[in-house]
Amino acid sequence: MSRTRTSPLLAALLVAGLGLTACQSGGSDTKNDAAPSARPSASSAPGAPAEDAPSGEVEAPKDLPAGLPLPTGKLTSVTGDKGAYVLTYATDNPEGVLAAYRKELEGKGYTAVDVAGTLTATKGAEAVSVLASGTTVVVTVSS
Repeated sequence: MSRTRTSPLLAALLVAGLGLTACQSGGSDTKNDAAPSARPSASSAPGAPAEDAPSGEVEAPKDLPAGLPLPTGKLTSVTGDKGAYVLTYATDNPEGVLAAYRKELEGKGYTAVDVAGTLTATKGAEAVSVLASGTTVVVTVSS
């Protein structure tokens, strides 16, 4: 019966996440005090001169759950705060990214299910919903 109780919660998280993404205007709500992405680009490698660092690059929040893998692709926006975030990635192959991300999540101990075209993964109090569409992958994280 826990599946029955968690499904409405996860659906609400997804709807809230998509609403936050829709309300964003040009990346102006990007979290500026975030830590560097878990997948740094070559230009942001340690020891790179500051003038070579990209300006305005979107970074993943510092307080994402420890050990949470992030999908591949270019992180284009982050909305939310204090353990509830929506991360949007641009990619040429969203279905491939989704399939690889599912394997990563399961490898880290998350239980993953597909519900109505949305990947939902849970581990303890952490919930991750992932939706791939067009050239975009949207990840909603709640912890």
